[in-house]
Amino acid sequence: MSGNHATQTKIEGYVVMSQSGPDNLGFGTYTRNHPAYLKERIEAHQSPAAGVVVNVTRARHIAREYHGWDLPSEDELCQQAMAGET
Repeated sequence: MSGNHATQTKIEGYVVMSQSGPDNLGFGTYTRNHPAYLKERIEAHQSPAAGVVVNVTRARHIAREYHGWDLPSEDELCQQAMAGET
């Protein structure tokens, strides 16, 4: 097996997202395919402030639409990855 890997251009996976106050948005632990693991970690904190598990696409949407973050679109990310800019 060679050391070369295909460039990952598809946005996928799950992330823990939390908000403390109207202006603070945080992203934590990421997993590509184990959202149940993230959910267990959040429940271990027994606090709503610990966050929620969302897919990465939804997290990006929330950051852009509700918090005004300037994030590149998926198409732009794909072009950057293919050009070796990421």
